[in-house]
Order: sequence, then structure tokens, then C-alpha cells
Amino acid sequence: MGSDAEEGSKHFNIGDNLRHKTFYEDSIDELSRALHLLEGELGPEDLAVAKAHYSLGLSFRATKNYKQGMQHLIKAADIYENLDKSKYEAQIKSCKINLARTHHSYGVDLQRSGDYDSSLVEHRKAVAIREAILGRSHLETARSYYVMGCALSDRGDFDEALGDLRRALRIRLLVFGKDHLDTLEVVDNIATVLYAKGKMSAEGIAEYKSTVLSSLELENEGDACLLKEDYKSALIFYRKGLKLEEKCLGDLHPTTCDLYLRMADALTELGDLEASLIEYKSAITINERMLGKFHVNMANIYSKLAGMLMDRGEYDAALSFYCKAYGIFDATLGLHDDTKQALLDVKLAAEKSKENCKSSDILWKVEKEFKKRHPSVSGGTETLGLNGDDNEDEADDGDAKKKKKKGVVKKKKKKKDDQPTTNKENKINVEEFDVI
Repeated sequence: MGSDAEEGSKHFNIGDNLRHKTFYEDSIDELSRALHLLEGELGPEDLAVAKAHYSLGLSFRATKNYKQGMQHLIKAADIYENLDKSKYEAQIKSCKINLARTHHSYGVDLQRSGDYDSSLVEHRKAVAIREAILGRSHLETARSYYVMGCALSDRGDFDEALGDLRRALRIRLLVFGKDHLDTLEVVDNIATVLYAKGKMSAEGIAEYKSTVLSSLELENEGDACLLKEDYKSALIFYRKGLKLEEKCLGDLHPTTCDLYLRMADALTELGDLEASLIEYKSAITINERMLGKFHVNMANIYSKLAGMLMDRGEYDAALSFYCKAYGIFDATLGLHDDTKQALLDVKLAAEKSKENCKSSDILWKVEKEFKKRHPSVSGGTETLGLNGDDNEDEADDGDAKKKKKKGVVKKKKKKKDDQPTTNKENKINVEEFDVI
């Protein structure tokens, strides 16, 4: 090791110790010197350089310099992956979890300043990472859904807020039980949103507070059956939960979206492709009504649906849905892991795609059966959104639109948070928890 590298290591040790002692400004000075010396002597892809980037990212996050924190965390993760992805799996995971925490903290600060659109961009990036790494039932994932629900409510998007608050409540109910204060906090916030929406009586709101807990307990029971590969029992629990939600909030309400997706999972495992696609169609319809066609939630559903079709050899249909997912991920998340994976999925599906009319026949049958089950849904003959090849281009243009709901007033508004992000803006963030 040369003299510059030795000097760089000394600065790194000092800077990292200062960070642990919360002297963040001094830590940044020392770590910046270390990074300069280490890169000059060892090159930009050395292990010591990755460690310096990581520590700098955490220090920048602590000083609320979120964008620089994100840049250093992303760089650290990239170096670890290029060196040896399997060997440095724990370090990569740590970089990405702290990146999600940085997005979360940045989103909270933007939310407190009243910039709800920008706040939601950060929260969506955080939840995408947390779900991918920690799972849909982790408390950090719940935290993201909770703050998203609060931001959406403050912005006046009450139905979308209810969907995210219900997701947060499901996790807290699973972890803490229904009598825990953290669980009751979310229940009270759901009641506040329903009151602000102004379409339900006080008695109806009180009834839904009890109903949502019951429906989520059924959903969690269904998830447990799904893990045990008892798919028929899982379907029974999901359908019971769906009936409870529909009784209070009506057909195809945003709070039922996750139940439709879970039923689709169970039906897929049972080998009933057509029935599974009908449940996917229900979830897609809910999201299109509430969020528009180019929201990141739509991309997640398209990607999941495409994976199911790929497993069953429906390559043409899978390719179309993967293309939709990639276009939306690229427009909303930028250079994100989900975007990279979607592009790989498109390439794989394109390689396997071949002349096949079976896919179209199935999708048209699904559309017909869906309209029988949900006669209130009107307009269009588009089959599961599979009509033409314009979606990817539209998503790439960032022309994402979303329905804004306040009381009975409905108007379309171009959303700032659905605009394409540049690579510079898409660098990601770091460290401890920020709870609101």
C-alpha cells in the first residue's frame, strides 16, 4: 500500500469514528480527504473506496444533505457489486437499506414543508427498495406506507391514502396485534381520512374501523395459508375479507386492490390462469381509476402479471406487460433496480416470444368475465390494458396523469411526482430511522 493509501486510511478511520460520535461535519471533511487519497492511489473501484463512499453517505444523510448522501451510497453499492456480488451481499444490502432510509427521511422533510408531490416521489422510491429487500410485511415497509398515506391525505387524495394506510395497518396488525398503540394510531388515521372525504356517516366510519381490522385479519390468515401451500383455504380467507371491504366501501375500492392480487396469486398456484387474470384485471382497473395508467403501482402489477404469464409459456402477452412495466419504472424511478430488472425481463421475454394466438384468446375471455362480475365498470374494449403498443412511449414521455379527488369533485391533474427522473436526481440516500 502506497503512502497516499496509508494516509487515506488514517483519514478514513478518523472520519468514521467522528461519524459514530455524531460529529458529522468534521466526519465529512476527513472522509472526503480519505476518498480523494484512496481513489488516487487504489483506483475508483477498490474495496477501501467503497467503504469511504458508504461512510460519507451516512454522514451526508445525517446532515440532511440527502442528494449527496444518495450519490455516495449508490456508488458504494455499485463498487461492491462489481467486486463480488455474492461475497459482499451483506454490504450491498446495507447500502440499499440505508438508501431507502435516506429517501424516507428526505420525503418526510419535503412532506413537512408542504411539498407533497416531491415527498411522494421519495417515499415511493423508499418503499420499492424496502419491499424488494425486507419484504411486504416488515415494519420499515409499514413506515413507508404510513407516511405515504399521510402525505396523500394532506394532498386530498383520500382513496389512495386509504389504500396505503390499510397496507401499513396490515403489517402493524401482524407484528403488534390489534390492541397495540401503533396499530390503533393507523386505525384512527383511517377514520380521519374517511371523515375528511366526507362521504360516510359517523356510524359508518365507526363500523369501518372494526371492519378493516377484521378484513386484514382474514387477509393475514390467507397469507399464512398461502405460505403453507393451502391455496384453496387462502382463497376462502381472501374472499371473506373482500366481502367485508365491499360491504362498507363498495365494488372495486382501492382498499381491495391487495386482496385481488393475493387471490390472483392463489389462483395462479392452483393452475387456473383465466380466473387469476380476472383478479389481476380487477387490481389494474382499481389502479387505473385512482392513479392513472402510468403510476409505479401499475408497473408493479404489470411486472408480476408478466412473470406469471412467462411461467406458463404465454410469452407474447408477457412481453407486452414487461414493456409496460419498464416504461413506467423508467419514467417514475429512473435508474433504479426495478428499472434495470424490467429491462432484463423485456429482453428475456422477447427472446422467448413466438407466434401464439392463445394468449389473446385467454385475455379476451378474461375481459368478458370481468365485465359480468363488475357491471359498473364502463367504457373501452381494451383487454387487460393490452391494446396497442403506445404505453411504453407514453410512459417514457412522463405524461403521467392521476385523478385528484376532493369530495365529489374530480379533475385530472398532471403529477409532478410522475415525471421522468434524471440520472442525477436518481442517486440514493442513507442511515438511521426518521419516524413521524
